[in-house]
Amino acid sequence: MTPVIRKTALTLLSGFILLLFVMPRPVAAETKEPCLPPEGATIKLSETAFMRLNYQMQFYAESRDTGSGVDGTKQTTDFYFRRNRLSLTGQASEVVGYSVKIEQSGPRSIGPVDVAEEPVSDFDVLESYLTADLDDSFRLVIGRSKIPFTREVLEGCFTPLTLDRSLFIATPMARTRDLGIVAWGSLAHDKLQYFAAVQEGQETTNAPESAPRYTGRVHIALLDPEKTFGYGGTYLGNKMILTVGAGAQYEPGAVYSDVTAKTGEKNYSAWTADVFMEYPVGISGSATLSGAYVKTSFDKAYQGSNPDPESVGIDGEKKGWYAKAGYLFIDKIGPGQIQPFLRYEEWNFALLNGVYAQEITWMAGGLNYLINGQNLRLTLQYAVTDFKDEENAASQDFKTITVMLQAQF
Repeated sequence: MTPVIRKTALTLLSGFILLLFVMPRPVAAETKEPCLPPEGATIKLSETAFMRLNYQMQFYAESRDTGSGVDGTKQTTDFYFRRNRLSLTGQASEVVGYSVKIEQSGPRSIGPVDVAEEPVSDFDVLESYLTADLDDSFRLVIGRSKIPFTREVLEGCFTPLTLDRSLFIATPMARTRDLGIVAWGSLAHDKLQYFAAVQEGQETTNAPESAPRYTGRVHIALLDPEKTFGYGGTYLGNKMILTVGAGAQYEPGAVYSDVTAKTGEKNYSAWTADVFMEYPVGISGSATLSGAYVKTSFDKAYQGSNPDPESVGIDGEKKGWYAKAGYLFIDKIGPGQIQPFLRYEEWNFALLNGVYAQEITWMAGGLNYLINGQNLRLTLQYAVTDFKDEENAASQDFKTITVMLQAQF
């Protein structure tokens, strides 16, 4: 990216953020719990037990100006389900709860940095776990659940501020969910929250060890608490939030720097820091600001003669950050509300698509149209992906336009 374009993008984002703060502030909205999906079909089993069924979907229509044709320079158009989810959740008692989520995604050709020759599709049990709410300060999640490392992954997939979470934020070797045990709880009148997890991590026979991955996370809520297992990407003006968080991960013997010879044992480690704010600003709405930094390390496994694929690429060794901002207009236009947003990211990858020390700048702007909160939503996003080194066909700049329809029942 040229210095002029980068400076312009940062100036626009900074100006947007500054505008939100200089506008006069109204009386704070009444504090409510996070935006939740509809209650769906609920069966009451006893005074304390119930079972609930929900359907949630996100359907994408996407166009990228590259990726097709003989030389890969023609426009690519893709229609697919980003998420197509059926959830069965409930409580067996006041203490024990459960969740099973089945999801279909794809078939999808347009990926984060490339266009697949064969569409990628998946149908799987996304989550399956039991919960034990022993106390507000100590709860357990046992089974396959979200990895409690970055705020971005813990934000609800159906309550995002922008189109979706960052394309480059997933945890290596498991991405967003993993099998194991998570302990978590809230302390100091819900102002302090912690997560401690022991999960499976690397599962392949290429791993030097069969050791679990350890994850820790903590956040401090300076205004309204965020006290659930996960966060909202936006609370639609119903809460006043200023939360600062940090997380760390470690897995010994995660990869080899030469998977063929099975030599060069390397550990995995990562850390992150993040901040989230949502506050009523101006005379007609609520502003949302969020940002995070993430650093992932495999002890330079990428320098080996045949590094484990998990240690390189989008989810491999890297460092980077993102910032995003949005403004929800409280007044309705027709049946819904308007929420424009901006997002800016910079990432440095150890090895990506055959290029060492590859840098990507990713910028996006868009608009949410929200009907009944997040239950029915139409999103338009325009994104630019800029590679610092364009030395091969897989590292060429491109632009992507996405329209998403989201529905929850």
